Amino acid sequence: MSDEKKITLNGNEFKLSDLTAGQMSLIQQINRCSSKIHELELDLGQTKMAHDGFIHTLEKTLVHTVPEPEADLKKSA
Repeated sequence: MSDEKKITLNGNEFKLSDLTAGQMSLIQQINRCSSKIHELELDLGQTKMAHDGFIHTLEKTLVHTVPEPEADLKKSA
């Protein structure tokens, strides 16, 4: 059993030592993109939670400022 590092792409296994410098660079780019995707997914989840929280807070504050339907009709008359 070899301790040599390998990658698997489309079901095919490749030894890192057999790859060219250009191929290794592409692997680094892929890894960085994967990390960035994960980071952005976390940021998106946090942003959605904050967004929902802000909406909820606004809704709670507006409950106390929404005019009564009758008062609204008197203003337009």
